Amino acid sequence: MPPPPPPLDAGPGVVWPNDQSKANSDTWLVQNHDRITQLQPRVLVIDLENTANGAALVDRHIAALKESSSPHKFKDSTAQPAVAYQLVKIVQAPKNGTVDYTSWNTQAFADSNLQIKDPANPTGPNLTLCGLFEKGVINEVWCMASSDPKCGETQESKQVYSNADPPVKMAGRFANASNGPSITNLGCQVTVRITDFNSGRGTGCHQHALGHGWERYMDSQAIPLLRKQAARFLNWDLNTRVGAPFSNFYSACNSNGTQLTDCMIWDSQIAMHSGPTASSTFSLADMSGGCGNAHFYPNTTGTYSYDANTPDNTVLSSCEHYGLHDGAGGKDMTTTFTNAMTDQLYGRSPNPINGACPAAQPACSDDCGGHGTAYIYQNFPGPGTVATNDDGTRMHNWWVYLFY
Repeated sequence: MPPPPPPLDAGPGVVWPNDQSKANSDTWLVQNHDRITQLQPRVLVIDLENTANGAALVDRHIAALKESSSPHKFKDSTAQPAVAYQLVKIVQAPKNGTVDYTSWNTQAFADSNLQIKDPANPTGPNLTLCGLFEKGVINEVWCMASSDPKCGETQESKQVYSNADPPVKMAGRFANASNGPSITNLGCQVTVRITDFNSGRGTGCHQHALGHGWERYMDSQAIPLLRKQAARFLNWDLNTRVGAPFSNFYSACNSNGTQLTDCMIWDSQIAMHSGPTASSTFSLADMSGGCGNAHFYPNTTGTYSYDANTPDNTVLSSCEHYGLHDGAGGKDMTTTFTNAMTDQLYGRSPNPINGACPAAQPACSDDCGGHGTAYIYQNFPGPGTVATNDDGTRMHNWWVYLFY
């Protein structure tokens, strides 16, 4: 194994956006990636249902995402959020039987709904959606609704980068990184992110939606450097790592929204084989090297099994030591994982422990498996990470890639 890289001397930490850089896909993000100690992205909420308690819900979701992006906060109460969203404005928009993203980028929508001007030109016209992103007035949109039609879980037109480290922006190239409708046709010149905000569900559903966005990054190849760092963690490399007949479990355990607890059968704390509802036959000798993704947590037995109490297998995973290579033979050290463990750490809706969030998790983020998603996110390599790839090259704070 190559020796570990020398300590990173990246200079003083900074917050983004800032006076030097505001817009998504700014080259400044690449140049200063390892200096960023916290992202404070500016979020615009587009409310499709005139939600009565919209502002309070937004505050709750911001708090939950701060908790989930705080590296290893489940064992370090002093951990600070990698991502702390800042609300710009809540605006109303009609459904009209469907969600028409292209209409959000018209001057008519800018004048009647958005009504936000360029801070550098306060007497000028209202900015369109693309204008807001390109000027750095906003960095993300949350689409608030509780019933269909709603926005897809994630809509993202992602700037494409080379596979170098540091990566180089490929001028004029944008990839569809959506887990919903493609929005590349908006024609914005920077990365555009629109995320589902289900106002009728718990904050964990927001995190679940974001989880699918990370998966789409693995597929879209918009940022090859991130895929190199994250594919093993997300168990998105099973065909090359453990010889599975698929790269991830979605194609092996497709239940169309129904919870499965018999797609995988665990033979030990690291080994599993295909169960009766699996779509293909497989036997995987060591699953401990990865962690999990939106539907399949470290001890998964099938789709949505993150809420399963029976079975609730105890397995070993590298989640907490990912990329540290601090175990036997240079592998990542492993620790035990169960759903019950994350219940204790984060609570489980609709009735968290004793009717409230655990003391160490004041913004517990459940629903849609949020207890497990929070654990997965808190184990992402964050600001100041010392994690390395299997070839010894350095990993970087994953959260920054959201806004590349």
